[in-house]
Amino acid sequence: MGTALRLSLCGLILAAPLAAFAWCEAPRKLEQVAADDFRAGLAHWRLEAEDTRAVVTAANGVLDIATPAGLSLWWRQPLSGDYAIRFTALALPAPASAGPHAGRLSDLNMFWNALELDGSEPYARSGRFAGYDTLPTYYVGFGANANTTTRLRHYTGTERRLLTGYADGAVAEPGERPMSRETRLRAGEPLTVEIVSRQPTAADPVHLRWRANSNELFTHADANARLHGYFAFRTTASRLQIRDFQVLQCR
Repeated sequence: MGTALRLSLCGLILAAPLAAFAWCEAPRKLEQVAADDFRAGLAHWRLEAEDTRAVVTAANGVLDIATPAGLSLWWRQPLSGDYAIRFTALALPAPASAGPHAGRLSDLNMFWNALELDGSEPYARSGRFAGYDTLPTYYVGFGANANTTTRLRHYTGTERRLLTGYADGAVAEPGERPMSRETRLRAGEPLTVEIVSRQPTAADPVHLRWRANSNELFTHADANARLHGYFAFRTTASRLQIRDFQVLQCR
């Protein structure tokens, strides 16, 4: 395993286009509360890999994940309040160890606001995808199923509820929209992801926003919103490179 992690608790106020911060309204400001530059260790990440041939390294500012099977990488700090997660991801061809899936682009996935049914931290699992079926969480699978689906799900602990999604015709479920350039992984093209989790209000009941390259692909409003818990990168039979991981809070 490689190394890398650096936390930043400096309260840095970041500059960015106003539209990106529209959910964080004055007088509050969006502040960075933690970050990983992937240069100083993986101590703040917890790995669950289905196959021992999975390789995760972090060096020179890059988290590199190459796995032939299911893998989850959990950020050890719980997240709460009105917050955003941001990172840049690059999908590369899956490694030779992925066998029949070698060479494909697939599965930039993630869990967030994950907690066990009793409210505790997610317990260690094998990395096999089905093992998370009982974990209450939100989940996005971007370019999943060999880059044929991009979906938002709510895992309730008893079901994997499809909230909305995009899919190619052969695998589409009722109500899903067609896949497009904006909903697929693209070789050699970095993708900037932002996940927003916030307390809903009467004026704005949306508590979940998910953006890719500033395209807001998913929003969700739920009276029983999940507003705190743990985040993980999730993938299978793939290779991903992650850069510039940040956690920001609206304070």
